[in-house]
Amino acid sequence: MSPTADGAAPGTVAFNARLEQARTAGLVPIDLAEADPARAGLSLDAREVEALLGASHATAAGPEPAGLTVAREAVASYLAGHGAAIAPDRVLFSRSRDAARRLAIAATCEPDDELLVPAPARRVLDPAGGALQSVRLATYGLTFDGRWHVDRRSLRRAIGPRTRALFVGNPAEPTGATVSGDELAFLEELCEERGLALIGDEAFLDTALEAGTTVARATRCLAVHVSGLTGICGLSQLGAEWIAVAGPQPLAASALARLASHPESAAPPPAPVLPAVPALLARREPFIEALRARLARNRAAIATASLREAPWTLQWGGGGPWAVLQINPVQDVTALCLALLGEGIAVRPGDLDGLPDSGYLVVSLLPEPRLFVTGLDRLEAHLRGIA
Repeated sequence: MSPTADGAAPGTVAFNARLEQARTAGLVPIDLAEADPARAGLSLDAREVEALLGASHATAAGPEPAGLTVAREAVASYLAGHGAAIAPDRVLFSRSRDAARRLAIAATCEPDDELLVPAPARRVLDPAGGALQSVRLATYGLTFDGRWHVDRRSLRRAIGPRTRALFVGNPAEPTGATVSGDELAFLEELCEERGLALIGDEAFLDTALEAGTTVARATRCLAVHVSGLTGICGLSQLGAEWIAVAGPQPLAASALARLASHPESAAPPPAPVLPAVPALLARREPFIEALRARLARNRAAIATASLREAPWTLQWGGGGPWAVLQINPVQDVTALCLALLGEGIAVRPGDLDGLPDSGYLVVSLLPEPRLFVTGLDRLEAHLRGIA
């Protein structure tokens, strides 16, 4: 089982290329592979966002980059709402979620160090990540026993002499595994014991079905929270993502010093955006409520299908915008997804997200519910052989 798209079978890699071509051509009206809330019609009102950007930029004062101080304070306040006490000067901004992940890895790993990533999971490290290509990836397991979570025994066995950090999704993609308070305590104790850092990609933390526990609450080990306006406000187009460094002061200071000369630390979001971060975060609740409602409605559609014995089994975590469907392993997953794509319906083959190369599909819970149900119906028809 591969933890990344890089290890996927050639057929599913080809599917990914076909999907992007079809999207570009406008041939995917029902996109059950969508990862961006904004493209699924979930975002703050565009006119309000434009007004906030204009007003905040006009009133911003202080040294460049304009608005950095107030933006840092706003992120610290957001994390305080999740029970984490983070000093504003421990917050750094970047222009994309991938760039924020690279910053988090650069803060915790040196070249030739090892980063532990979960399996199954979506690709963590962009192959085009420059110097970070020298960071070695190894895997630890997630396990499913009614809900996805970290396999603690697998994680302990995976730690080697070069391991410097471990990565968790919270919620993880695509499994939806979340970090509970008990699990955070285990991870923090393990990292302190073995001298490791903890990185948490928490872009969709606010979708957790139970109160989300951010890794930024860690106090005994170095921990790096990754998030941004994409998951919190549905504003991927603004290019305002961030990391927040938690943990003991000496460890945090060392991590921040490593980032001082990092090229992406010197490339903050565009000038109008940072001053608007406080106002945008202050208006996040309507977006989050709409996002939660959308995810809940589409989860209910899968549950309703399951009641009529649809040809799949839902493997669910505790949050996030994805669902894992286990299907008959004799089904050719790539052929199925290509056939659906030919009808304008996108569904992800499971091995693109580190699941086995047969028997698994991944669907996004972000699409508008009417389209989502139509997509599910067509998927069911194909699985029953009546398409």
